[in-house]
Amino acid sequence: MTPVPNPNRRQFGALILAGGALAVGVRPVFAAGKLKVALLTPALTNDGSFNQAAADAVKKLVAEGLITVEIREKMADPATSEPTIRQYASKGYDLIIGHGIELSEPILKVAGDFPKTRFAASGGPDLAGKLTANVDGWTYDFGQQGYLDGFVAGKLKRIETIGMVGGPQLPFIQASHNGFRAGVKDAGSTAKLVETYTGSFDDAQKAAEATRGLIEEGAKLVWTSGDGIGNGVAAAAANANGATLGVTGDAGGLAKKVNVASVVLDMYPTYKAYVDDIASGAFGKKFFVSGLGNKGLVLTKVNDVNGLVPADLQKNVDALVAQIASGDKKLPNFFQ
Repeated sequence: MTPVPNPNRRQFGALILAGGALAVGVRPVFAAGKLKVALLTPALTNDGSFNQAAADAVKKLVAEGLITVEIREKMADPATSEPTIRQYASKGYDLIIGHGIELSEPILKVAGDFPKTRFAASGGPDLAGKLTANVDGWTYDFGQQGYLDGFVAGKLKRIETIGMVGGPQLPFIQASHNGFRAGVKDAGSTAKLVETYTGSFDDAQKAAEATRGLIEEGAKLVWTSGDGIGNGVAAAAANANGATLGVTGDAGGLAKKVNVASVVLDMYPTYKAYVDDIASGAFGKKFFVSGLGNKGLVLTKVNDVNGLVPADLQKNVDALVAQIASGDKKLPNFFQ
């Protein structure tokens, strides 16, 4: 999931978060730790969304003195990622994390050849059945994410049509959209929902075009389920004086202008669990699901865009989050 590039920031194929000599294309970020960790991301880690969430989490662990880490970006192609993963395993890294569904198969394939190395893969719920003794898995609650965004959308004022923009029409993305629909309904809204998919996790231009199309259909509010396409959604909404939900990061400086709120990832609880389990000897064959209950999903502060936010919205949202986190409110299986 790739953002519109930031021309003020240099991009690197690998980022070293450790002490020692530097290779070409590498820069130091933090100082030493204990476990040697490699993090591979499918796109750039300054995207303000999916990939940055992973980088932020490992940086926090480095700052706590628990790990050293090397980050490799733009690893979506298995032809590139598999030999890179194998290289890290051969060098004796303690933990190799593949952050993104594009990296799950290469991680699983290499892990079989290095039984003493720990690996972490990302994917959908089906990944749970593929884990082995040296592989942990991770996903997030797509339906829960969509549901909370949908609840916020359904509580906003003067919204008669809501646009929905997704990336690839994959089962877990559709689950998020199903959750969004349910959240809108449960909030008491009768707004019309218009939906489209761009087919890409990271094509901001396609997302902008899709958003413009939904705005032409009457959508004054557009939600996006795809982190990497949020910049395009935000840009199109800003040009039409519209509002958004689900845009992550600052979206090129537009988020404060257009985005009401977003349910965002926090990878720290999961990555900290990996480190703790390695230390205790309990790592392997565990499947982690980021959700509201374990604070792997968090709602950003509500932003009153265009006067759409009712005075009691934050109170209603906080109550809903507490009910979901405690288990008092059970959500259906949005994959069905």
